[in-house]
Amino acid sequence: MAALLSQFGRTGLVEGTAEVLQFSTETPRPVRSTRNMTTQLLQEAAHVIPNQQLLINVVSKRVRQLGLGHRPMVETGPRSTLTDIALREIIAGKLTFELVDAADEAIAEK
Repeated sequence: MAALLSQFGRTGLVEGTAEVLQFSTETPRPVRSTRNMTTQLLQEAAHVIPNQQLLINVVSKRVRQLGLGHRPMVETGPRSTLTDIALREIIAGKLTFELVDAADEAIAEK
């Protein structure tokens, strides 16, 4: 145990005194939350596709495609999530949807 402690340097436990750790009192620089960014993108995309269920379906299908290796149609940053990319594509007008009538879909399957 003593060899292990000497390997890591002096500690307050070895000498019987407590060691006081110093922490900076400066205010840390603000970190941009990715959650706030996604919320903002979601609000902007909701202006393009106002139906919330439809928006979720379009985003989830595109996220699946991106996860399988499809290339993004907008510029991406190093911290962009697949959801952010899909939302940016909707906002930029690169990703659209088409409503299909259930009767038309049944005819197409036959």
